[in-house]
Amino acid sequence: MEKAPKILTALTELLKIDYPVIAAPMFLISDAGLTTAVCQAGATAAMPALNFRPVEALRAEIHKIKNATNAPFGVNIIVQESNKLRDQQVDICLEEKVAYLITSLGDPTAIVKKAHQAGAKVFCDVVSVKHAKKVVDAGADALIAVSAGAGGHAGTLSPFALIPTLKAEFKVPVIAAGAIGDGRTMLAAFALGADGVYCGTRFIACKEATVPGEYKEAILNAVADDIVYTDRVDGFPGNFIRTKDFDKYVPPGSSFEKMMRISPKLDKAWRLLRASKTLLGEPAKLKASYKTVFSAGHGVDRIDTIESAEAILHNLVTQYWAAKKTLP
Repeated sequence: MEKAPKILTALTELLKIDYPVIAAPMFLISDAGLTTAVCQAGATAAMPALNFRPVEALRAEIHKIKNATNAPFGVNIIVQESNKLRDQQVDICLEEKVAYLITSLGDPTAIVKKAHQAGAKVFCDVVSVKHAKKVVDAGADALIAVSAGAGGHAGTLSPFALIPTLKAEFKVPVIAAGAIGDGRTMLAAFALGADGVYCGTRFIACKEATVPGEYKEAILNAVADDIVYTDRVDGFPGNFIRTKDFDKYVPPGSSFEKMMRISPKLDKAWRLLRASKTLLGEPAKLKASYKTVFSAGHGVDRIDTIESAEAILHNLVTQYWAAKKTLP
């Protein structure tokens, strides 16, 4: 397949890649195979550290990528206290010279300092300007603007509000996340000021994604109206596909949970408990988990084929250049 022309932005300059696209780290989905395929096609990709347990399995997965490509890739770290493996995961990534870490759900200050000492970059998920200021003050190298409509844990702000404001307020690159899966949406993100795009849901319907066939079929069959925004899966608000079994696995909250949420402190404690159980492994005891429901963003509407990672990226970039030519 002939490579599409490069797209040069602050993100491609920062990572020395051809295309300003990050295949987002997806829980129980992203692995060495998918990451390598995206990197070899000229973009970059990241994996959640929590996909690999025991913790040394993360090192083994990193080795698989490094043995296949010299391209830069990243690892996502859940910063919250619920992730008891956090410090070990960070140490392994830095020992193995991972190019960048992506932090989610917590204060990244200590991780940023440690990563910079080791020569690694840190990109931080943000859903608001207030959160962005905190991570920029901590030394973040880029912001991932997680807007409404993103798969998995997502914000509530429109990208039309979040991205231009982040660009106006801060001097670091901004990466747009939320329903981006083709060239037109990528062009729109750049028009808002983004320096790169985060694509998750599109890479679930990918030949290299080692997920059950029913998950890929759910992506192909879903439309944006099928996406449900709920905190009932792991305690933090995120987007999931309303399949025929969704209500069975994600029932309404109990009276006890509603009582806990009266107090901000109790609410936080409850969310952390829920997250620790879901992310660190009690699937047999939980109806709602990432093994029983499917995460996806609003971009499912435009996904109707299962293709290779190379083909997905090629289409994304060629569609971008075609869409750009239609502008005045």
